[in-house]
Amino acid sequence: MRMKSLYTNATNVLLCTLLSCAGVLQAELPVPDVTKERIEIGTRPFSLIEHTALQELRATEEEEELAQLQAGGSKTDEEELSKLKHADSINPDAENELQAKMFPFTTSNLTTTHAGIYQAPLAVSALGDTVELMDGSIWSVSSNDRYKTFDWLTSDQIIIKPNHSLFSSYHYKLTNLSTKANVAVNLSLGPIYNGVHTHWIVAIDYQNRQICLEDGTVWSIKKSDRGAMNKWIVNDTVIIGVNDGYFSSKSNPNILINVNVLNYARGAVMY
Repeated sequence: MRMKSLYTNATNVLLCTLLSCAGVLQAELPVPDVTKERIEIGTRPFSLIEHTALQELRATEEEEELAQLQAGGSKTDEEELSKLKHADSINPDAENELQAKMFPFTTSNLTTTHAGIYQAPLAVSALGDTVELMDGSIWSVSSNDRYKTFDWLTSDQIIIKPNHSLFSSYHYKLTNLSTKANVAVNLSLGPIYNGVHTHWIVAIDYQNRQICLEDGTVWSIKKSDRGAMNKWIVNDTVIIGVNDGYFSSKSNPNILINVNVLNYARGAVMY
């Protein structure tokens, strides 16, 4: 076993040397380490039917909130969201422009109820197609955004947000607060099992839509996300992100991404 380990280490050193000489290896960040035990994603997958039902419920909620805005005499938000919903799929630039307008994000308006939103990029693959965060989770990056990760450093701060793009197969975005870059991503591997920065559910109150995590924080989940939360169980692993949605980001500034079910719910820490 020891000889095998020495052989593996020698092989890795030789490979790194060759890549470094070829100018391929990134000096700032190592390649992702997948040897540590990580939580498997989607062991109880959220079905397409369930996902569609949840999206329809969230859309209904948005329409109700828009109606309240309209009743208050403001049509600006309603008009902009209507444009966003009917953005031409063959014109992604127009969609991105509307997305930036409808879901603006800067460090000055960043709100959270949990410090666990702040991550760091421990590793970026040589091609920029995967990013490993400090909790051990590994994210696959959209081919259109991979070049944006080449200058990421371990000292950068990263947050995770939902991807509001209507026509993207990537469900989340990683925002680098240092470089201001946004990259579309999907979760490939969950956090390290029982890791220092890994969070999991220790108690659930389905009736009152409350969740307790291993760090003692108690979360209140948004009513319209009950359908997502009802699939969760004790010991599920969650990743804490930022809710930058247009309407509920103030009252529910965070998202909890359930690694086992592969969905998310919006909420806030109660205490």
